[in-house]
Amino acid sequence: MKRDVYAYITTVTLAIAFGFSAFLIYSDNVLPFTTQATVKTTSVNVVPEVKGYIQAMFVHEGQKVSLGTPLFQIDPRPYEIEKKRSEAAVAQVKSRWLKVQNHLRRIKSLSKHSSVSKETLDDAQSNEAIAYADYLSAQASLKMALLNVDRTLVKAKEASIVTNLSYTKGMYATPSTTVIHLVNDEKQWIEADFTEKGLSALKLNQAVNIVYDALPNEVFRGTIGSIDQAINSGVGNKNQLGNIESETRWIRAQQKIRVRVIPDQKSNLIVAGSRASVMVREGVIVSDSWMKLLSWLRFIY
Repeated sequence: MKRDVYAYITTVTLAIAFGFSAFLIYSDNVLPFTTQATVKTTSVNVVPEVKGYIQAMFVHEGQKVSLGTPLFQIDPRPYEIEKKRSEAAVAQVKSRWLKVQNHLRRIKSLSKHSSVSKETLDDAQSNEAIAYADYLSAQASLKMALLNVDRTLVKAKEASIVTNLSYTKGMYATPSTTVIHLVNDEKQWIEADFTEKGLSALKLNQAVNIVYDALPNEVFRGTIGSIDQAINSGVGNKNQLGNIESETRWIRAQQKIRVRVIPDQKSNLIVAGSRASVMVREGVIVSDSWMKLLSWLRFIY
């Protein structure tokens, strides 16, 4: 009796093992499946365009901001002083330019009657051109000073969420310093790495099933948005010798192909960096059944 029980258990175990192996072979070639998928989004590193001490911080960690929302203020006083200095320089240079213009008009009037030399006229024209160039330069400096004053108030460039906020009022910031990270939670996609054996079964706009590790017992839908045409190891660098990798294993690891998957719906419980599993939904019964089973298993691991 015991022998029959052991034989039965062995038979069932082998059947499950062979069945699962057959499923893996089938999924690799016909219905590509991967557990190596990660949720991605766009992130903006907000850096000031001018340097100075942070006078005010208008947002807090996790806050949702819209286009044009003030984020923080760099102390504008040094730039306001520079603006006034530039305004004074423009007024001074403009006054000199107008004076040189009047002098040039007098010289031109006198030159009509041959009362001044050609050299005097040339000098007057040259001085007028120099004065005008100085005026343009002063105007450009003023525009830059006004722009820098505006740049002290940093605003959001798009609707997003504040994250990893580590700066506060009184800290010094420079144009090379990331003060705030903004994450666009509305733009999410999944980067899934499939084995290259299933490349022929991957097509643009093809339906897929998605199971997130964070949401057990739920299967989501999506479509393939793009298939990367190259990976890092497949791109040759110019003017470099070939990099030959030694392989000692009899069975080498399969190459992975990066695929971008666009979910049909977004869950507020999913954040960038969340892990997922993805399977092509060509064979609806097989794919739906396997992914539903996998979603139940997410309760355990």
